[in-house]
Amino acid sequence: MKETITFGGISAKPGSKASGWTPVPGTDARFPVTVINGQEEGKTVLITSAIHGCEYPSIEAVFELAEGLDPKEIHGQIVIINPVNVEAFINRRPYVVPADGKNLNRLFPPDKDGTTGDRMAYVLAEEFIKKVDFHIDTHGGDIPETQPSYVYYPGISDCQEALDISEEAAQYVLHAKYMLKSRATNHAYTFSAMVGVPSLELELGECCRWSREEVDAYLENVLNVLKYLKVYPGQAVKRPAEAEIKTITEGVYLDADYSGRWYPLAGRDDKIKKGQKIGYIKDLFGNVLKEYFAEFDAEILMVVATLAIKEGDPIMAYGR
Repeated sequence: MKETITFGGISAKPGSKASGWTPVPGTDARFPVTVINGQEEGKTVLITSAIHGCEYPSIEAVFELAEGLDPKEIHGQIVIINPVNVEAFINRRPYVVPADGKNLNRLFPPDKDGTTGDRMAYVLAEEFIKKVDFHIDTHGGDIPETQPSYVYYPGISDCQEALDISEEAAQYVLHAKYMLKSRATNHAYTFSAMVGVPSLELELGECCRWSREEVDAYLENVLNVLKYLKVYPGQAVKRPAEAEIKTITEGVYLDADYSGRWYPLAGRDDKIKKGQKIGYIKDLFGNVLKEYFAEFDAEILMVVATLAIKEGDPIMAYGR
């Protein structure tokens, strides 16, 4: 007989849905959690959104999932945390946890005795990630970022099964121009793979805008992956082999070396050549502080579109 399940202190009986707050000890932060306990047995899937608080198509799509999914249709369990980074969402702060200025998606494996962002990462890891069978982390272009849609899947783990399932699941993300195999280990979804939990990071939307069309595309992406996992009813659709999608296995992610004015010389979807000058930063008096050149032939994956730039913030990503 199916049992009541509890995540982050929120309990749901079979065939029911429950919502509430999970505190982050030692901080003022807390997570809004929805636990959906299906009537039938199946996998447990964690869906997270708003680790970065201004990536709106993903955030609205996951709000709609939390509100609209019917426990009676679910085989297994779905646990939703949205927005993960509540203060960033409410205060419209890109990239970081406002309390400490740290990027939550760079804090894994977490430090349970660190600052607010570290402790948030620790609760995510211990109370949620390590207790599920699959993790879908949803993102998009933050306030200053222009980018196409794509899906990341982890490329590093001692658990080959987690890597294999993740790569296969990525084939069921229908709205994506690129598949990117990540070599990172400090993101939420890559940490999931490191502890044996298959995972994906979805990216759709840009520059903090959102539309009904983008939200619907996001919903189709997530629901199709849930169908692949046999948690949600219906036949999953695998992206056809002839679909125009490119797999990226090597990427460069540039952060600003200085604060000042940012001038990109390549835009999203552009192709660049090794040695090509792709952008530069000036100070407020017009002096060039740093020029950036492509390390290899590649395609642009993300470009920050704002003139103002802060040292340490992302400015461009490209890959091949």
